[in-house]
Amino acid sequence: MNDTRRYILIAEDSRTQADMLCYLLNQAGYETGVVESGTAALVAVRQRMPDLILTDIVMPGMDGYELCSAIRSDPAISHLPVILVTQLYDPEDVIRGISCGANNFIIKPYDSTGLLAGIDAVLHPRKTPADENGSINIQYKGNQYTVRSDRNDILNILLSIYGTAVTKNVELEQATDRMNVLTGSLEELVVDRTMALQRTTDTVEHLLMQKNELITKIGHDLKTPLTPLVALLPHVLKHEQDSELKEILDVLVNDVNVLKGLVEQILKLSHLNQESFSMETTDISLSRVVHEVIDGYAFSIKQFNLLVHNHIPSECIAHISPFHVTTIFDNLISNAIKYNIRGGTITCRVFDEGEFWAVTIADTGIGLTQDEANRVFEEFYKADPSRHDHSSHGLGLSIVQRIVMFYGGSITVSSPGKGMGTTFQVRLPKTVIQ
Repeated sequence: MNDTRRYILIAEDSRTQADMLCYLLNQAGYETGVVESGTAALVAVRQRMPDLILTDIVMPGMDGYELCSAIRSDPAISHLPVILVTQLYDPEDVIRGISCGANNFIIKPYDSTGLLAGIDAVLHPRKTPADENGSINIQYKGNQYTVRSDRNDILNILLSIYGTAVTKNVELEQATDRMNVLTGSLEELVVDRTMALQRTTDTVEHLLMQKNELITKIGHDLKTPLTPLVALLPHVLKHEQDSELKEILDVLVNDVNVLKGLVEQILKLSHLNQESFSMETTDISLSRVVHEVIDGYAFSIKQFNLLVHNHIPSECIAHISPFHVTTIFDNLISNAIKYNIRGGTITCRVFDEGEFWAVTIADTGIGLTQDEANRVFEEFYKADPSRHDHSSHGLGLSIVQRIVMFYGGSITVSSPGKGMGTTFQVRLPKTVIQ
C-alpha cells in the first residue's frame, strides 16, 4: 500500500509521457512534479526534496544516467531513490544503470500495475544484510564497471526485467495459438479451392511469410530482456551470500535459461523454409556425426549412468547439410537421454535401404502410448505432460521432421508402450535426391 501524498519528481522531456505518468501516479495517491531535463531536476530537488525521482534516460543535455550519477555524487541528496524509465535494448543499458546507482528500471511500454509495483519496491525495500565489499566490479565488452547499487536494487532491477521477459513469453504463446488457428484455416482453404490453385498458393505463401515474420519479431523482442538476464543473473548469484536470495536467484537463472531455449527453438522453427535449405550440402559420415553428438552429452550420460552403443559403421555416408544432420541427431539423442531411465541404454544402428540409410535411435526409457506416438511430431505437442518438464517445448521433433522431409526422407516412431522404451527411425539419402 502506497504512503499517502508521497512526492515523486518526474524528469521527462515528452509532455505526453509526463502527463501519462502524472495521471497514473496521482490516481495511486502520489503527489507529482515535472521537469524536462536532468539539469532542471537537480535544481528542483534543492527547492523541494522528493521521496523519489522517476527519470527518462534520453533527454536533452543531461540524460538520465548523468542525472543519477550527479545525485549519487552529492552527499546532500545521495540517498534519494532514482528509477530509470527505459526501452532497455541492450545489456549495457542495464550495466550503465546499475553503475550510476539506479534503484530500479521501469520498462517501456509500461502499464499501471508494473509502474506502481516498481515504485513500491523502491519506496518499501525488503531489508537484507549489507555486502562486506560494498561494490561489484564487472567487465563487459572490454570496459570495467563498478556497481554501486546494493543487492536489493540489483534484485529489483533483475526481477523487473524478468517480469518483462515473462510477459513477452505470454505474448508469444498467444501468438502461437493464433498461428495454429491460422494454419488450420489455410489447410481448409487449400482443400476448398483446388480449382484456384495458383491464387490459393500465393495467399498461403503470403500468410506463411507473415507468420514467420511475426515469430521472428516476437523472438527477437524476447531476446532483448533475456540478454541482460542471462549475462547478469549468474554473476549476482555467484556473489550473493544470503541463502534466501540465492534460492530466488537460482530459480530465476533456471527459468531464464528455459525461456532462452524456447526462443531459440521458435526462431529455428520459423527459419525452416525453402530459403534456409539453400545452405551447402556435402557427403558426411553419419557415424562421425552421431559420435560427436554423443560426446557433447557426455556429462548427462554419465550423470544418468546410461550405456550408449553406436553401431553405425564409418562408411555410411549421407549427402546432407552438416548443420541439418547435426540438428536431427542432436534432437533424437537428447530425447533418448532425457526420457530414459537411470542406468538405461541407448542404441544407434543403421540399415541399408537402397538409396537411403535407415538410422534407428532406440532407448529403454518411459515409452509412448499409441496416441502419443501418433502426435509426437506435432508442433508444441509434449507427451506425458504430467512430467512437468518445462525445458521441453514440443518443437524438436517437429523441426527434425521438416528437415528430413525436405531431403526426401522420412521419420517414424514406435514404442511397445509405457515404460518399454522408444525407437525413432530416420531415412536419409545417400546421394542428392533429384
